[in-house]
Amino acid sequence: MGIIRLVIAQRFMGIFALLAVGSILFTGCHSVSWKKENQADIKDSNATPNDTGGGDIGFLLSMNYSEAKALSPQSLELPPYYKVAADEITVVSTKSDGTPKKVRAKGHVFLQIEFSEELSGLGQEALIGGGEVILRGRPLLRRGRSVVEGLADRTVFYIEGVRLQVIGLHRITSDSGVTPAWRGSWKDGPNPLLPALSPGDFPTEMRASPLLPPPSKDDLLNKSR
Repeated sequence: MGIIRLVIAQRFMGIFALLAVGSILFTGCHSVSWKKENQADIKDSNATPNDTGGGDIGFLLSMNYSEAKALSPQSLELPPYYKVAADEITVVSTKSDGTPKKVRAKGHVFLQIEFSEELSGLGQEALIGGGEVILRGRPLLRRGRSVVEGLADRTVFYIEGVRLQVIGLHRITSDSGVTPAWRGSWKDGPNPLLPALSPGDFPTEMRASPLLPPPSKDDLLNKSR
């Protein structure tokens, strides 16, 4: 199927405004390129849009960190940007003062991102730290009532600040339009057939793509803190 790519520009402005006309399925190589969802493509991906979504999905997408922390075996904060709750959290590296610098989370991962805007994410595996997140396992990323949904276990989200790029089949929808198949995937947990998530799952050359917009003043200010 090849690499499928989404670039969501600074603060997701403009792009999410398009959600009012319906959800969008990405099946080719794109740079902020849009098309109406293709029902045949959705059927082939084993995911059928359903605007009822399900109460469980709605609750998970509306959770804050405190609620996720209460429901999860492990949780950790990486000030000032990230808060994560999951079945397992492992510290990969630490700062000179001994506080976590980079962590790996696995199993029912909830992520709260607090840059210039607040984002929340769900997935099965995550690498977090250094101003970036790699999220895999039918990931979801929510801003307001707008959601980017990964439609496969192998779909990878790369989040830098409040900018997003995606490898794998995905679609843009609302918080009430997540596919019913997502609920079963969340319940099942991480796909045991996939190798451990690594930085190489999102190539360095794509992170440095010239198609990415330059950082905003808010992003630069946040990174300097």
